[in-house]
Amino acid sequence: MAKWIPGAAVFGLLCLMIIPAPGIWGVLIGAACVLAILGSLFMLVLDRVATAILAWRARARGTGAKRAGAKPSHRTRVVHAGPGMTRKV
Repeated sequence: MAKWIPGAAVFGLLCLMIIPAPGIWGVLIGAACVLAILGSLFMLVLDRVATAILAWRARARGTGAKRAGAKPSHRTRVVHAGPGMTRKV
């Protein structure tokens, strides 16, 4: 979901508080704004949960290969703050 949608929905709800829309139009606009806010909140929670699950899977796979005694196919390099300072991990 686009990052501007929740902001536009909150702006729409604030506009409805300041200048109320008459009848069914006010209800429809307010409901659309609330649904946009709830939808973006749900997508944010879903994104956080999916990221946590993927990170957990990566950690579980990484430690499983080390426990089994398998050697990694390549070595990674950790870069430190100073220029040219690396160490193998």
